[in-house]
Amino acid sequence: MEITHDGQALPARLGEPLALSLIAADRLLLSRSPKLHRPRGPYCLRGACEGCLVRVNGLPNQPACRVIVEGGERVETQNVLGTRETDLLSAADFLFPQGIDHHRLMAGVRGLSPLVGSFARRVAGLGKLADHAPPALPAERVEVPVLIVGGGRAGLGAAAALGPHATLVDDGFSLGGALTALDPRRGEELARRALSAGATCLPRSTVVALSREPEGQRGELTALVVTPERTLVARCRAIVLATGRHDAAPAFANNDLPGVLSARAALFAWQNDVLLGSRIALVGAGRFAEALVAQMSGAVELVQLDPSSVVRALGRDRISAVEARVEGKTRRIKVDALAFDGPGAPSFELAVQCGAEVRFEPEAGYSPVAGADGSVSEGVFVASGETTWEAIRRRLAG
Repeated sequence: MEITHDGQALPARLGEPLALSLIAADRLLLSRSPKLHRPRGPYCLRGACEGCLVRVNGLPNQPACRVIVEGGERVETQNVLGTRETDLLSAADFLFPQGIDHHRLMAGVRGLSPLVGSFARRVAGLGKLADHAPPALPAERVEVPVLIVGGGRAGLGAAAALGPHATLVDDGFSLGGALTALDPRRGEELARRALSAGATCLPRSTVVALSREPEGQRGELTALVVTPERTLVARCRAIVLATGRHDAAPAFANNDLPGVLSARAALFAWQNDVLLGSRIALVGAGRFAEALVAQMSGAVELVQLDPSSVVRALGRDRISAVEARVEGKTRRIKVDALAFDGPGAPSFELAVQCGAEVRFEPEAGYSPVAGADGSVSEGVFVASGETTWEAIRRRLAG
């Protein structure tokens, strides 16, 4: 297929995420940050960061990793005054290297304070208003015995165990979660098993919010689900959260340069025939880093670095080198991209909306506190095996 990016025609594959088409065309710089107009590019490729927000067919703030190529998409870079490569407003990053406190800048200075405020409002923000109003999705109320949020290994296992009672929702363009990067065939096998058990599976769908309604005698829960075709207000008897973890983010300077990606994103790109470069820095350790080494060794040059050794990423509009301490010396190592792996942070946000308690783990962040049967609040469970499935069956029977 063919798409355009800032007016330039580019090849793309039908049905793949738009972000992969752009990366394959060596378009890593996709956006600018709202305030300092620093260059932004994809990081996670799973809709959990703002690095690949672009304007698509006149609609702003579209995550390119969640837009599926149909052919003819008109993609534009957001938040620029000038061109994608030369944004005049990026001077703010140079003039204010320590950041801008726009609430106090020129505050109280007669004549200047309102001008600075007006200027800040005009240059900040995410994108511009849409060229046209997007079509409204039809909405309907549905009854769902068990809603499963997350289509990875745990979620698909829950769907297979609960069968026709289960409706699984996942925001990925295909089911499998982390397996779409680690082992796509295994992900497809688990998806087939869930469907064979009678579960309903809804890829490319998002649970926007969970709430516990005050009416009702059985503690029903309500989920607001947005699919590509419609919006569902789902009344649920039980909810299983299999939302996984957010990708770990590096802590060195300039970690937001385009070309710095999570190891999961780099592996997902590789599985879809997209090469980030011929020399890639691999920083940190974990299952995604291990898979990258196993699959990419010999095809590309991998420079493996400990996170504590990396001082900063170097580059103007994309990473071009890494400054690292190696054998007691600071070295500049040229690279085309950087993949980072480490302990991910649990995706606990929906659990908190339903009243779950959380505890802090220094290595990863906050995670829901679950009981012996996997329950985190009344009717809400985390996927933890047969004990959880039996507790849900008893709840449905009662």
